[in-house]
Amino acid sequence: MENENHIRLLLHKELFGTITPEEQQSLDDLMATSAKARAIRSEMRDNESYGGQAFPSQQLESDYLAVLQRHRRRRLQRIWNWWISAGLAAGAIITVLFVWPAELAPVATPSVIPSSIQEVTLQFANGETVTFHEGNPQRYRVQATGFVFNDGMLRLENVGHGASGWNSFSVPPGKESRVQLPDGTEVHLNSASKIIFPFRFGPGPREVYLEGEAYFRIRNGHGEAFIIHAGQADLTSRGAGICNVNAYTPTSVAAHIVNGPMEMSAFGSAIPLQGGQEATAATGRPLYPARMQSQHSLSWTTGEQLFRDLPAMELRNIIARWFNTTLYIDTEEAEKKLLNGSIHRNQTLSEFVDNINAQNEVEFYWKNGMLHCR
Repeated sequence: MENENHIRLLLHKELFGTITPEEQQSLDDLMATSAKARAIRSEMRDNESYGGQAFPSQQLESDYLAVLQRHRRRRLQRIWNWWISAGLAAGAIITVLFVWPAELAPVATPSVIPSSIQEVTLQFANGETVTFHEGNPQRYRVQATGFVFNDGMLRLENVGHGASGWNSFSVPPGKESRVQLPDGTEVHLNSASKIIFPFRFGPGPREVYLEGEAYFRIRNGHGEAFIIHAGQADLTSRGAGICNVNAYTPTSVAAHIVNGPMEMSAFGSAIPLQGGQEATAATGRPLYPARMQSQHSLSWTTGEQLFRDLPAMELRNIIARWFNTTLYIDTEEAEKKLLNGSIHRNQTLSEFVDNINAQNEVEFYWKNGMLHCR
């Protein structure tokens, strides 16, 4: 049985240059024999889910811009098709309005992801998925591994004899959740984030893969390193430590160290980081440590996302993650505006829109059930 998590893991390693020769041969064989594997590679190279935050292909920056351009072209094509259809149906619509006037129902706000995956999920190595809901504790068992989800946190039981393979714990837009890894490390995941991990760590480094953003409380591994693979960067801790890793954009991965020491590596180089420092592995920029701006980089862990001098285009991505809503930016001038403010976890989208509009920098407005900015 083909394992989707295993295929994705190999593709991630190939993409960021960490794949071994044996794994590369295995991946090549899958690409040659498996239509499913080829479909997953195609999806990962041209995926716009979660507001455009999926992994792009090898030419990272140019591919990301190409995705946005394709999105805009499709949007223009949809508008053109709509006008053609509207012209053909205009007579019928006018007739209906005259014969039976009625108030049209409001158009629902389009979601970034479908409602069917708007819950916290755990996908096992065999491809089966469990969906978690708020409320009473939920208990499950896979082979020798038991786990319980309660109060927004997944805890593993009997991890010493856990089932083998890689598992994916995913948090949808608008929510956050936590997971306790087999070694006791706690991971707090932000909206639209995923962590890939095993039910037991074997001898050698303890490795996990992150998509999105997460706050790690790393337990001492008694000599075994803890490695976070995030986009094009790796963050390594050789003892206990606390850090936040933002990999929403795989070509610009930021690490914020609360307690260290740790090491960040990317592009064939590595730098040491201490508590109170941060670093960003961005394409085309050198890797260097800087003083951490904790008020903004860690604010989401307390239920509030602060932003300062943030371009409207980047705010669009935050809105997608926190409210599962697409923001359409109408003008180039609005794209370049720098905005300041905050988003609260329990705040409604309407309240956030009112706060932004009060700054008189841009105007957020609703049109046909869609949120626009001009």
